Amino acid sequence: MPRQSRKSRHAVARVAALVLLVATLAARAVVATTFMSVEPIPGGDVVGEPTLAVIESAGYENLELWSNRLLNDCGLVRSTIDALTADGAISTVNGGNTDVGVAAGGFEGTTHPSFVFTIRDSGFDPVSASDVDVLDNALGYVLNQEGTAHFSPDNFKAYAFALDYAVVTFPSALDGVDAKAFFEHLGTIDAALFSGQFAGFTQIAFQGSPLNNSMLFLKPAASKNRFIAGLSAAANTTPGAVYFPLKKNAEPTTARAGIAFPGNDWIAFPNGEEYLSRLGTPSAQLLADLAALQQAHLDAVADLVQAVQSGRLSQYLGPQFRCPTGE
Repeated sequence: MPRQSRKSRHAVARVAALVLLVATLAARAVVATTFMSVEPIPGGDVVGEPTLAVIESAGYENLELWSNRLLNDCGLVRSTIDALTADGAISTVNGGNTDVGVAAGGFEGTTHPSFVFTIRDSGFDPVSASDVDVLDNALGYVLNQEGTAHFSPDNFKAYAFALDYAVVTFPSALDGVDAKAFFEHLGTIDAALFSGQFAGFTQIAFQGSPLNNSMLFLKPAASKNRFIAGLSAAANTTPGAVYFPLKKNAEPTTARAGIAFPGNDWIAFPNGEEYLSRLGTPSAQLLADLAALQQAHLDAVADLVQAVQSGRLSQYLGPQFRCPTGE
């Protein structure tokens, strides 16, 4: 076998370096993730604050069970995705790149179960940013939300703007009750990070973890230094909790996420016009399908309220649970 010249060896080295770079970029693409959080608990401006108080009196665990019923038995999310896909409003969301489950979400002192989406950009089967936005707005409308959120911890340039965040990860699987307890513990350290303006978290599987054992906190209206100090103190006083990110000297800091907060002012726009205006040019059929799903959600809310007020919540949430039709 003839010996390679210095020039040819350099060429081979350049090719090898290029292959390594492509492989590295591909590996990074695999872990790029967007999370979306949309609650099934309706907004107070939609159902009224007294009704919302009745719903919240059911307690987190019952509301979590109700949320799982709506997701898995009634298929409100799946039906919304199907309606959008059939209309051509979205085209890149599928079972291979998108998972959804019930997890905890906290906002300004209250923790509710939420439909949390894990949307993976594999580089080979990516979900477009526009499809994420359309899906989030459609679900905000169907689930009668005052506001929703989607964010990418991997790309601060994604979506509407960048915002600082930090993550607290626990050593084992985290349930919603435990996430709620940690959020409340944070409030004992600094109320501004619990009940203050824009204070909140989403329970996620961070950085490809097989467990939903992390809580991602977006920086609220409090200063960055106050956010870091309070959240790291809460993590340090909770056995097994780990704060992310850290500087090279192990001091806590923040990272940046690309984020958007779709919403609708139901007082000014009682028909959800702000959400619907962000769906592109929806057909009459899509609008009818989404309106039927929205009504099904409101009917489920009414059934839940009646069950709480009549003292029959456990029976309602039991094996005889029935999904509303929205008709």
